[in-house]
Amino acid sequence: MDVEVLGSFLVPVSSALAAFGFLPLARRAGFVDHPNARKQHGMPVPLIGGLVVFVGLIMAGLTTGLWRGEGWGWFLAAAVVLVAIGTLDDIFDLSARWRFLYQGITLALACAASGVYIETLGALFGGGAVMLTGLAGLGFTVLCALACINAYNMIDGIDGQAGGVTLITLAGVAILSAAAGHDGTGLFAALACLALLTYLLFNLEIPLLRGWKMFLGDGGSTLLGFLVLWLVVLGSQRDGGFPPIVAVWLVGVPILDMLAVFARRLLAGRSPFSADRTHIHHLLLDRGLSARQALVVVVAMICMMFITPLM
Repeated sequence: MDVEVLGSFLVPVSSALAAFGFLPLARRAGFVDHPNARKQHGMPVPLIGGLVVFVGLIMAGLTTGLWRGEGWGWFLAAAVVLVAIGTLDDIFDLSARWRFLYQGITLALACAASGVYIETLGALFGGGAVMLTGLAGLGFTVLCALACINAYNMIDGIDGQAGGVTLITLAGVAILSAAAGHDGTGLFAALACLALLTYLLFNLEIPLLRGWKMFLGDGGSTLLGFLVLWLVVLGSQRDGGFPPIVAVWLVGVPILDMLAVFARRLLAGRSPFSADRTHIHHLLLDRGLSARQALVVVVAMICMMFITPLM
């Protein structure tokens, strides 16, 4: 059986089995997100979406053999640590300072050991490529990774949004990598899409899954941000499947949303990490759109960001 066919079957099945297994356990353990003034869901919702996606990613790596590939073992190790940090944040509400410190150390070790970090920014100014060497490239990668992780965490505000945004980005990486002949990266990104789709079916509660709703939690959104960062850096740097500027376009909407929110909060004299309702989905909801309509608008924006540099 072809690896593509095997992975296309095993990844969504493993994620679905994880969902049905973990969801009752999460309810019994109280690992749920409770409704409050800022959260409008009607009842407690388990926070195991990240684990569901992670199980699918593990299966994707096993079926493709990537876990034995150069650097991928470090991705897996870092993902385990980052998901654990996010899960602890779900439970204990860690301070931003300590969360960033643990994330930064994990990211620096994984990128340095694997060699997956930003070495060139491409021909930004129309001449030769702008190169980053040694610690400059590693430090810049860690900053980009922290931004990406927290941008995907912050955009996780309505059902389907973080998963849908990530799905489009990974589909873009899969298409660009496969077109450039980097089948390993392309196939893993495509299989990751299947793990995400499985989660989204539960998160959006399709008719057959009523009562099985789940959220990503901070552990899940952290995983998605790291997954996106790893694949766009791998695709634009080591693989060379697409230019670095395309990588920026692929993650543009979450990053721009985060920067805009930070700017608004700072101008208002508040901490950039304080809670409010100024994210893009909040603005769309305040304009009278439903949550599903806001989701469609945001996903459409991501699609346009991906298509624009290819035109």
